Amino acid sequence: MLLYQASVLLLSAASLSVIPSTVAFEYRAPTPDELQKLKATAFRAAHHHYHHHHPHAHPYAAAKHYAQQLQRQQQAPPSSSAGVDEECLVFEDQFEQFNLKTWQHEITLSGGGNWEFQYYTNNRSNSFVENGVLYLKPTLTSMTVGEQAVTDDGKITLWSGQPSEDCTDNSNYGCDRSSGAVADGNYLNPIQSARIRTIDSVSLRYGRVEVRARMPIGDWLWPAIWMMPKYSSYGSWPASGEIDIAEGVGNRNFIANASTISSTLHWGPNAYLDEYLRTSESIVFDSGNRRNGTWADDFHTYGLEWTPNGIRTYVDTATILQVDFDQPAFERGEFDANTTMNPWKSGNLSAPFDQEFFLILNVAVGGTNGYFPDDKAKPWQNDNAHAMNQFYNARDTWLPTWGEGNRRALAIDWIRMWSFDKNDTRCRT
Repeated sequence: MLLYQASVLLLSAASLSVIPSTVAFEYRAPTPDELQKLKATAFRAAHHHYHHHHPHAHPYAAAKHYAQQLQRQQQAPPSSSAGVDEECLVFEDQFEQFNLKTWQHEITLSGGGNWEFQYYTNNRSNSFVENGVLYLKPTLTSMTVGEQAVTDDGKITLWSGQPSEDCTDNSNYGCDRSSGAVADGNYLNPIQSARIRTIDSVSLRYGRVEVRARMPIGDWLWPAIWMMPKYSSYGSWPASGEIDIAEGVGNRNFIANASTISSTLHWGPNAYLDEYLRTSESIVFDSGNRRNGTWADDFHTYGLEWTPNGIRTYVDTATILQVDFDQPAFERGEFDANTTMNPWKSGNLSAPFDQEFFLILNVAVGGTNGYFPDDKAKPWQNDNAHAMNQFYNARDTWLPTWGEGNRRALAIDWIRMWSFDKNDTRCRT
């Protein structure tokens, strides 16, 4: 989700993998009505770094991508882990406790580069463990600073002398914001939430990641399980890549809703040339026994297999995204060498996905980058200078849709990470 987090709801049929599952449900092709809705959300994909629209990701490009995926619906891609001789478990968390040595909180008001409506903090109201489950739960900022401060004459300052409490991102006024006249009438971020990462504890270069999780339910919630490069070896985003294992939408009734999960790879020489449309897929959930099933109904295993030969994401027994590294990224993206520098010349065929990545978990809310496309059912407009105000003023419409108790939270039962890297010293035991 960093910087803008694309989720293109362009469905391809699920194909089976060898991941075991004991949950009885099925995946299906979309109905004609659903196809129309999915195609209508092509504008969701047309956004990039710091909420500007991607100049190349117009509806026609998305429609072309959609048609290509329909042609592949019945093709079951091979596992990207083919040819891996061995793997070793390098990380596991069953969440018997919340280990803050493992999980570092991001602390910022920046809105993820998308002008999202939450701010991230280290607070046990928003990130906590109960009965062996980790919860990342959004709450109202007014519960911390008071209602008056959210809308007028309030201030949140995240600078701190304690490293574990200090602001982590100052972009877009991310460490210090005010409300009211001094902020041109803008409110403070009205939602308080959590985003945690393993940047200082666990990273992976080729391997497998599995996260057993239940998605949150509630309008305008934006959960994500994803990975970012530890060292940005090829330059600033998206040149060094981004791996979105799974992200969703909390709405039950919207153009895109909680029955859809997306996986995306972001890569490009710069923020204006992110070719994620070529490497993005989605999958629709169907319970089989009841209508309107969603990924928020129960726990599922969201996974990543990553080798020098390719990347595959999956949920339980179904492949979401398969990308084979069969050509250099510069060629895959059809970039113009006369006008664009190739940042991956020093890498191998899998570049930029040949470096160490760390894991991120978060729940965002809203935003103006196009992830939630403008619609009569949406209480704010993405081009409105006071979109955050519009969102919060309509809280009587969306707050009742948020799940009771911890059902509005991203719930994580366990996480495991295996290394496929023969040079990984963690495997030499």
